[in-house]
Parts: sequence; C-alpha cells; structure tokens
Amino acid sequence: MQSLRRTVAVLSGTVFLVMIGIAIIIPALPQYGLHLGATAFLAGVLVGALPTARVFLDLPAGALGDRFGNRRMMMTGLALIAITSAIAVVAFNYWVLLAVRVAEGIGSAFYVTSSLAALAKAAPPERRGRYMGLYVNALLIGQIVGPVLGGIVVLAWGIRSPFAAYALLACVGMMLITFGFEPEPGRTTGGRVDMAAVRRLLSDRSYVLVNVGTMGAFFLRAGLISTVIPLFIHFNWGVSETLAITFTGVLITTNAFATLLTLYPSGLIADRVGRKLPFVTSLVLAGIISPFLFFTRDLSSAIPVMFVYGLVLGLHGPLAAWTTDLTPREVMGTSMGLYRTLGDLGFLLGPVLLAAILELTMVAGRVTIYPFMVAAAFVTIAGLLMLLARDPVGEQRRASARATGDATQAAK
Repeated sequence: MQSLRRTVAVLSGTVFLVMIGIAIIIPALPQYGLHLGATAFLAGVLVGALPTARVFLDLPAGALGDRFGNRRMMMTGLALIAITSAIAVVAFNYWVLLAVRVAEGIGSAFYVTSSLAALAKAAPPERRGRYMGLYVNALLIGQIVGPVLGGIVVLAWGIRSPFAAYALLACVGMMLITFGFEPEPGRTTGGRVDMAAVRRLLSDRSYVLVNVGTMGAFFLRAGLISTVIPLFIHFNWGVSETLAITFTGVLITTNAFATLLTLYPSGLIADRVGRKLPFVTSLVLAGIISPFLFFTRDLSSAIPVMFVYGLVLGLHGPLAAWTTDLTPREVMGTSMGLYRTLGDLGFLLGPVLLAAILELTMVAGRVTIYPFMVAAAFVTIAGLLMLLARDPVGEQRRASARATGDATQAAK
C-alpha cells in the first residue's frame, strides 16, 4: 500500500507542476499568435498544434511505455517539454512558434500517456476511480493556479514569459520522476505498436463509444474554453491584449476551481453506482450550458456562467477510469495510448474547427454564437452516445445489490 501511495503522490505531484505550466500558457497562447501576426484561425491552429503531434505519437508512446518502462518515457517527455518551451521564449515569428508547439506535443505524448498507464497499472479496479480522481484533482489544482500565475507573469515580464515558466516547471517535474518513481522492469525488445491489441480494443463497441465521449470533453475544453473564449474576449469585450489575457486567466481559473469541487465526488459516485450516470450527465449538461457563454458581456457576467460550467464539467470525473475498466491489464499501455490518441483528436479538432467557424462567421469584427452552438452540439451528441456503452462497474454494483437483496429476502 505504501508503494501505491507513493506512486499516486509522485504522479499527482508531477502532473500538478506540468498542468501549472500548461495553464500558464493557455490564456496567453492565442494572444501570442495574434501578437506575431496570426489570424483568428491561425491562432486556433496554434492551440491545436500540440495535439497534432500527440495524435500520431500517443499510441507509440503507450507501446514504448509497455516495453521500456513508463518511468523512462515520462522522463524523456518532460525533458522534451522543457527544451521546446525554452525555445518558444525566443520565437521570432508565428511559424517558429507553431513548429515549437508541434515538437512540444511529442514530449507531451510521451509524458501524459506513460503517466496515465503507470497510474492505471498501479491502482486496483475497485479503487481506480478515486485514485484517478486524486490524480485529476492535482491536474485541476494546477489548472486553477496556472492561469492566474500566467496573468501575473505576463504583466511582470511580457507575453513570452509563460513559456520560460513552463520550461522551469517541467525540469522540476523531471527531477520528481527521476528520484521519486521506482523504475519498472521494461522489455527492451522494440517499440512497435501492438496492432493486434489496437484492433482488439477498437472491436469493442463500448470502448469506442466511451472514447468518443472523451473526444467530446477534449473538443470542448480545447476548442471552446482555450480558443474561442480568449478570442471572444479580445474581439467582443473591447479590452487590451494584456487585459484579455488576464481576464481569460481569471475565467479559466474560475472554471477549473468549480470543476475541482465536483470531480472527486463524481469519482466516488462512479465507483459506487457506475460510470455512466455522472459521466453522461456531465457532457449533456455541458452542451446545454455552452451557448450561454456567448451572452456574457464582461468579466462580472462571465464568472458565474464559467463557475456553473465548471461544476458540470467536473461531473464527468476521470473519464480514463471507464476506459481502463474495459481494458485487459496486459495491454494497458497500448490502451492508454489509444485513449490519448482519440482524446487528442478532439483536442485537435476543437481549436481548428471552432476557430475556422469563428473566423468565417465574424460580423463587423465580432464573434457570433455559431462556434458556441457547434461546441454544444458536438459534446451533447458525444455524451448521448456513451449511453450505449457497457459499464462494467455499474453492472457489478447492480449485480451485488441484487445478490444482497436476494440474501436478505431469503433470510426473512
């Protein structure tokens, strides 16, 4: 048990630092693109550049973690993040920054996939929801702290400085993994993706539907929250570049804080009654609330909407728990790679598609409601499709309840 607690603590601490770094960058990234001469669409491409690399590398990263050990892959990923973030500080035009973001995605693929696989292997199924909830809580606390720090960093040192902070935090995370995570025995027989395992997983309709739901969650967070909202503030609220970054940071922090309040309880509910009820409810409600963000006109009107939005998003808890429920242990690394690939596909499509719709439908230099409606439709459909997926934990809990009821009835 002590080893499990240490594993959860180290992985959660590291993801906390990494997410602070990512969250420091998020409010400034679209503005950084505009600062370097990008259009609204190209600013969205900049956000989607990181998952572009991850879509192609998440699966190989999972396979490499299975064969060479997740610790080695996490260290490699964090080193790449630190190097590429440092280069981003001195990017002299949009295309250099775009290339750096793609390279940063390589490190992110190695780190995130291996980190999830390490946690999924360590946590027993009956407690997986709550342990992954702790991990995601640490991630969200990083998201809460990061945007506010990002605004402070930009105000103090300029629009490039968040990347320097991210590089430093990645270095600290690499030290944590190096000295705090025990090496696993890896199989050094190559790093090929187990395509038989991929086909086996994709042949499971429930596995695919759950990951479509994951795509919806990633689409919403990356497309609407990280791309459309910063551009919406810039174009519709009539504030300066620095204030747009600061307001974006405040709203993302508000959203993440509210998500934190419901995330861990959602994990407990998911362990007790099954994954389907809280996860599906979360995505459908998120779709209903999304258009209301368009009708905000300033920070004071946007904060309450983003807070309620965060509470709803927290209900889908650790979506990876449902994926791992449907995964044989011997292909967990490959499954986490596939989970990240499908999620990152949503992470890629969200910014690019919504930024394109935003730019095409702008009227008199102002953002219209269309990107908000597309995001709402996407996440609602993704959530409803999850109703058709099998829920092993829910089935087990219902069977146990029936058995207990039958035993009680027999005793009478």
